[in-house]
Amino acid sequence: MAVAAYASLVSLTHVLDNVQHPVRRHQLRLDTGQIQSLQEKVEFLQGFLELHSQRISPEMEDLAKRLAVVADEADDIIDFHVVNQLREKSQDQSLHMVALSSFCQDIDNIIEKLDSIMKKLMVVKEEWVDVQEQRPIVSVSMGSTALPSSDKNTMVGFDERLLQVVDELTRDEFDLQILPIVGWEALIKASVADELDLAKLGECFHKLLFRKRLLDVARPLGFDNHYLTVNFLDEDKSWDLLCEKVFAQQSCPYPELEEIGREIAKGCRGLPLAIVIIGGLLSKSNRTREYWEFVEENVSSFVKSGDDESCLKILSLSYNSLPLHLKPCFLYMRVFPEDETIKASKLIKLWISEGFLKPVEGKSLEEVAEEYLKDLTDRNLILISKWTRSGKIKICNIHDILRELCVRESNREHLIRVPKTQYISFPRRPQESHACFLCSHKLDRQNKIHLQQVFAEVASPSVCEACNNVYPNLNRLRWVKVFELVYNQSFTFPHHTKLRCLEVNDYRCHDEYWITGKLLLPSTISLLWNLQFLDVDLVYEFYDMLVVPSEVWEMPKLRHLKVGVHRLPDPLTNQSEGQDSNVMENLSTLSSGAFKCSEEVVKRVPNLKELHATYMEFPQDDRYSLNNLVQLDKLESLYFAYYSHLENITFPTSLKKLDLSSCYIPWDKMTIIGSSLPNLEVFKLYDAVSGQEWNPIEGNFFG
Repeated sequence: MAVAAYASLVSLTHVLDNVQHPVRRHQLRLDTGQIQSLQEKVEFLQGFLELHSQRISPEMEDLAKRLAVVADEADDIIDFHVVNQLREKSQDQSLHMVALSSFCQDIDNIIEKLDSIMKKLMVVKEEWVDVQEQRPIVSVSMGSTALPSSDKNTMVGFDERLLQVVDELTRDEFDLQILPIVGWEALIKASVADELDLAKLGECFHKLLFRKRLLDVARPLGFDNHYLTVNFLDEDKSWDLLCEKVFAQQSCPYPELEEIGREIAKGCRGLPLAIVIIGGLLSKSNRTREYWEFVEENVSSFVKSGDDESCLKILSLSYNSLPLHLKPCFLYMRVFPEDETIKASKLIKLWISEGFLKPVEGKSLEEVAEEYLKDLTDRNLILISKWTRSGKIKICNIHDILRELCVRESNREHLIRVPKTQYISFPRRPQESHACFLCSHKLDRQNKIHLQQVFAEVASPSVCEACNNVYPNLNRLRWVKVFELVYNQSFTFPHHTKLRCLEVNDYRCHDEYWITGKLLLPSTISLLWNLQFLDVDLVYEFYDMLVVPSEVWEMPKLRHLKVGVHRLPDPLTNQSEGQDSNVMENLSTLSSGAFKCSEEVVKRVPNLKELHATYMEFPQDDRYSLNNLVQLDKLESLYFAYYSHLENITFPTSLKKLDLSSCYIPWDKMTIIGSSLPNLEVFKLYDAVSGQEWNPIEGNFFG
């Protein structure tokens, strides 16, 4: 339970930071000193778990379980009081005192429970079995000097088989052919198919790869004499593969480790995935004979059990050796279906939304998440499918056996308790409006589950069976009405107040029935007070379809705010609070129509990195203050659709990517853009220039 306790504590620190934000000081009645005391205890316990997570005792497991429960209880209590205070907004001082007293009493109870757990931890500390001494699992920090393994998936021992597959698929035979690849327990099946360079297969799309782990599955389908069997690696090939993953070469530079290393490779029974995962473990750990003997002992004991269990136990060695801060992120991979390709940007957004990432001074949470992801890929627990131009991970995935490990361990830990992400898709017709409030999958009587109603203003939400199984605590949530679709009759969408990521899209496929509808986003959006990602993507991109309130500027935790081409309102101004109180220092991505780059807005978004601005009408510079764009000195990516003649605008020199659309810039102005943007790496034009010929000057774009 240490993983669940740690994840809950880290998530709680984000909540406590939010409560103490300058904006909240003017909105909430709370005892700042009491909140800081609670935060200090939470951070102490967080560090305690990081330091001692490798120690084992029944008492520790029990205390970690209690700690997870108390941390979640603290989250519930804070959410309850904050939402109630934001909802009331009363000027009655007596009511303020009642709210403050109730809040303080509940926080005192939480502090008492944490103090009790801390005392018991100190008592049992001396009795713990020190895993570091008896079972020397040694994890190296992210600054490890371990040799990097090859980026390319190694196919040791498969060269001849791979050539055979390519030959089968590229023969000049035009009948539909299916080539089964049969390998042990899905550990090898993906390796062969993923190594194929599909670009070299020409037009042979009438031939299919059919990958199955068991021969008796392929035979009934008519492949008795025409299938490819991928055999196990022999001992030498296994050792070569292990060396490749541990030392980035097919030999061991440490003679004292070779004998025990060969035993480890032998213990993996020729299974490439097991060897790769154990290699990732050894590459991140101390290279001592004692530690390698510990690994060999465990690998040898695991292979005595059945096939599935032995594999999972071997893989669990690498999981158990993970630093505690990586375990929640790895276990979260269970939420993705088998064999799904995963955008790294999406994965990072979800990790942030869950509150898994411990803040690091001087780094954004996105940068911390990128480091976590790289560490997991270095350990071969997450696979890289595609890189960005700048060398970052773009697409990744997880092997189905490793995903099974994630499912098993996360169930044991009760890790993912409350969903922090919600996806809404609008129905094409009112009668089709019954859908799961979390994933928008259509519901029928057989798979609809009604949740407990908390607030009278919101109808009891429904959830599909799959989401209900993943999230066991849905009935504890508080529901509020935020989005409302208005057309003849209204459709409201329930949201719970712990949401951190909300995505809204419209799949109505240009249905004329909805053209005159409006999507209302009322001021109650502020009740989603922990929201970090708000993305609204509509088919009908009309200015007046989405109504956004000014309260979005009072949500300091927002990191991504995307409303398509729809207008953002002007920020609320309250001179008594001061301008600094409403700075959205976390906002890094903003997308809107008719974006006003006023002095007030520039002050609100000092760390904006990506801006997507669309002007559907002919804008006027004085109205939208576009000359202030140059003041966004952290901006790295800008998409600018102007639909008019763009003149006399200076872009910030920090830009690395610039997309211009319908701006009608004369070609001679391109020289000015090129010379003024020294960091520009990507420049895209969409009907953005006027004139037929461009004569670039050397030293600008082409230097």
